[in-house]
Amino acid sequence: TSRRLGNGRRVPLDVRSTPSFSLFPGQIVAVEGKNLKGSEFSVSQLRQLPRLQHPGISEREQGIQQFSAVVATGPYTLSDNFEYEPLADLVDHAIAAAPGVVFLLGPFVSESHPMLKEGAVDLQPGEIFAAKISPHLERLRQGLPAPSCIYLVPSTDELCYPYTCYPQPAFGQELLSQLGVPDGIASLSNPAQVSVNGVVIAVANIDVLFHLVKEEVSRLPALSDRLPRLAWHLIEQRHLYPLSPPPMECAGILASQDTKLRLQTMPDILITPSQLKHFVRAHENVVLLNPGYSSMRLSGGTFAKISVHPQSAAETKDTLLGDSTKAFPADLTSAEIIRI
Repeated sequence: TSRRLGNGRRVPLDVRSTPSFSLFPGQIVAVEGKNLKGSEFSVSQLRQLPRLQHPGISEREQGIQQFSAVVATGPYTLSDNFEYEPLADLVDHAIAAAPGVVFLLGPFVSESHPMLKEGAVDLQPGEIFAAKISPHLERLRQGLPAPSCIYLVPSTDELCYPYTCYPQPAFGQELLSQLGVPDGIASLSNPAQVSVNGVVIAVANIDVLFHLVKEEVSRLPALSDRLPRLAWHLIEQRHLYPLSPPPMECAGILASQDTKLRLQTMPDILITPSQLKHFVRAHENVVLLNPGYSSMRLSGGTFAKISVHPQSAAETKDTLLGDSTKAFPADLTSAEIIRI
């Protein structure tokens, strides 16, 4: 049917004749094909959606300045204790590397911890944070150069935080003080988009990759590596939780706050922590990163170290004027996954 005569009626998509696709519930797609019977739309080809633009000349007039970053995701302790040994090792690594930015993503005190589920802990979550985590944060703050930035990002699995739905606001200053977090450590919302030395970094601290992997169906997709492809869906959909409806086990997704889940500009680095296997992949000038979890039940997990190399203002301007898709060449960034 035509748009004029179809009356908005829904029909299934027949993708049997489509040579390549990667689809999931809630995805916005542009398709080419025919609806001859009025009961189904036979898809011959899926069209690429318009891409967001990388930051322009005005946002990068100073060029791209060199910096390094450490990215880690909780839980930060083993599943049989609350000694936070992986966090202690992580802090040692970070102090030795002396990065310009440290992103510490929750949960810090996870509601999924077996000892909390069993009632085997006498301390309240806030007391655990103040006694076990804040001393490591103090050591990290003192061990890094003064200009270095440390950011805490909340999680929907966090017991020390009252907001369990996604998206989440940043930790309030009053709460940080109650938890004993030292001065010089800030918090970001979840999700967040920040600019560091001319580089746009997007952080989505919810396991959307694990949710997508159970729902996606594909045939000969353009990006054959499945895990980075799941992350790339967020870029294509311009949304940091494009799956709809979300799974039952997922924390509530606030439809009223949907604008906060939308990407405002094309990120240069997209951080999507997941229990799936860690990875780093550059695709179409975006670095896709899953740093993994800092603790894997009874053993240490992984974190990521990112190094961004400089690009002068003149080089950045020439690149932007020449080809906007190369505003941030992927070879400016190197990243590695480090085991704790």
